[in-house]
Amino acid sequence: MRALLRTAERATRLLATGRSGGKGRKPGWLSAAVDFTITGLRPGSTILDIEAPRLGGVAGLDLDQQDFWLQQPDVDDTALDLAALAISEAQNAEASGDRFDSSVLEAILELGNAARTGGVRYELVPCKSGGRRFVLEDTACPRIRERISLIPAPSAAVVSGQLDEIGHDQGRFRLLLGKHGTLPGRLDRAVLDVETLRPLWGRQATVEGLVHFKSNGQPRLIEARRITTGAAHDAIFEKLPIAVASGSRARTTQPVAKRLRHVDPMVLWGAWPGNDSIEELLAELD
Repeated sequence: MRALLRTAERATRLLATGRSGGKGRKPGWLSAAVDFTITGLRPGSTILDIEAPRLGGVAGLDLDQQDFWLQQPDVDDTALDLAALAISEAQNAEASGDRFDSSVLEAILELGNAARTGGVRYELVPCKSGGRRFVLEDTACPRIRERISLIPAPSAAVVSGQLDEIGHDQGRFRLLLGKHGTLPGRLDRAVLDVETLRPLWGRQATVEGLVHFKSNGQPRLIEARRITTGAAHDAIFEKLPIAVASGSRARTTQPVAKRLRHVDPMVLWGAWPGNDSIEELLAELD
């Protein structure tokens, strides 16, 4: 039950905020969303009856506010439903990784290995119509563990676009990159105050920060450590970041000269030892 609770909590938080974990006290809405109740446990049985609150009825969680969610659930869904979706996607080799990150996968592995013996099968059977279900066998754990190593590591990047509001009080925003799509973001509250965003709403802005990726290499969100008003020469940053492959996936057959002609200037972010801003460095290049 601890492993299932942890999976549900992390899967729900990931869909809501883009990160399955967070520093500090757990939000009140998340505690309410995973307030499960065991209503049935018979002697000698391996079946647990569980009640979980509907997300549409959780105080402080407005499902009508679509921008709050990176992947919006249905009002009748519960955190257990979101856990079921994450567990099912984790076992799908073609899944993009929208519903899991490494922390969610670790919680799923904890559930899969909870019995500490072989030949175990876990199944969630919904009582309500339209509820989500999952099947998790211990034999699936090695493949799930492998998926953790395939998720690209977060990397520093610079992205420029129109800053669209999501939640000022939560330090959340969205960058509109024109034909390149959108990128959700949030402030690194240890570095930036939410008031940093107020004068930039609706304007071009350049964001420096740490980008977190899905398992398919697409960016999930950028954790901003610096935001400035966009300048004309920041147009080179108006595109979605690309994951930097690690391990065997980092190999390439391109000739060195060809690779150098296609250097992405974003890979230089964070490597400069001085205090020069991006604008100053680009001015020097000009």
